[in-house]
Amino acid sequence: MQRQVCRLGAERSFATSRDDLRELLGVCLSAETLRTVSEQHGRQMAAWQPHDTSSVEVFQAAEGAVEFTVDAGKVHTIEAGWKDLKIAVLQKRPLGEPATVAQWDEQRLPEATARLAWGEIAPSKRFRRRWRGWLRRVGVQQAAEVHVLADGAEWIWRSADRVLTGSLQTLDIYHALGHVAQAAGALYGEGSEAAELFRARGRDALLREGWVGLCRLVAQEYAVGETPERRAALERLVGYFVKHTTRLDYAERLRSGRAIGSGCVEGQAKTLGLRLKARGARWKMQNVRSMTALVCIHTSDQWEAYWTQAA
Repeated sequence: MQRQVCRLGAERSFATSRDDLRELLGVCLSAETLRTVSEQHGRQMAAWQPHDTSSVEVFQAAEGAVEFTVDAGKVHTIEAGWKDLKIAVLQKRPLGEPATVAQWDEQRLPEATARLAWGEIAPSKRFRRRWRGWLRRVGVQQAAEVHVLADGAEWIWRSADRVLTGSLQTLDIYHALGHVAQAAGALYGEGSEAAELFRARGRDALLREGWVGLCRLVAQEYAVGETPERRAALERLVGYFVKHTTRLDYAERLRSGRAIGSGCVEGQAKTLGLRLKARGARWKMQNVRSMTALVCIHTSDQWEAYWTQAA
C-alpha cells in the first residue's frame, strides 16, 4: 500500500491521490496521511539513491551509448520563494539507423535501455560536482564516452566544459530552431510567407552545415538589405549561436544514429513541474528534496530497486 501511495503521490496531488485510492481500491486515507507517507519515503529515497548499487549494475550491463541531459525548472518554496530546481538524466541508448537531414523528421531512435535521474535545488557549482560521481558509478571512465545534450543555458555548458571536458556536446535542435524562428519573425514579420521561408532555410542550413551554414544564411540576409532593425535581429541570432559553434554538428549526429534533441530531460522537467507547480503549491525546501527524489526514482530504473530493498 505504501508503494501505491508513493506512486500516486509522485504523479498527482495528495487530494487527487486520496480520491483515486478510495475509488479504485476502496481504501480511505486522508490527504495528510498520503503526504506524510510520500515525503517519508522521498527522504529515504534521497538518502538511498546516491548509494544504490543494484540499478547501477543494471546500467553498466545495458547496451548503448551514454547520453547525459541537463535542464532546470522552477519550484515555489515557503522559505525562499521561486527557486531553480536543477535536473539531470543519465541514460544509455543504442545507436539508431543512420539518417540524412531529409529523414530527420521520420527518424525513430531506439528506446533507452537504462535510465537514472536526479535533481536538487543547488547552485550550478554544487550540482555539477555530483556529475563525475554518478558517471564513475555507472562505469564511465572518460568524458569522451558521454554525449551531452541540453538547451542554450550558459550554466549547463560552463559546467559541461569544466566537468566533462572532451565530451561530445549537442545543442538541442528544437531550442536552436526556436531562435531561428524568432529571427524570422523579427526580419519579416510573424506569420508572413517570407518569415516561413527564412525559417525553412535556417532549419536546412543548421541541419546540413551547422555553424558554417548559419553564417552563410546570415551573409545572404545582409546582402538582401541592411537596416538597424534587420542588423539587430541578425546580430542577436549570431550572438546566440556563436557560443555553441562546436555543438551544431547535427548532420554528423544523424549519420551516426545519435539523438540531436534533449527531450528526455525536458520531459523529466515537465513531469517534476506538473507535480511540484500545482496551482497554489508551495513547498518546504526539505520536502522539495524528498518529492524530487520520489518523482525521479519513480520515472527511472531505480523504482523497483528501491522497493525491493525497502521490503
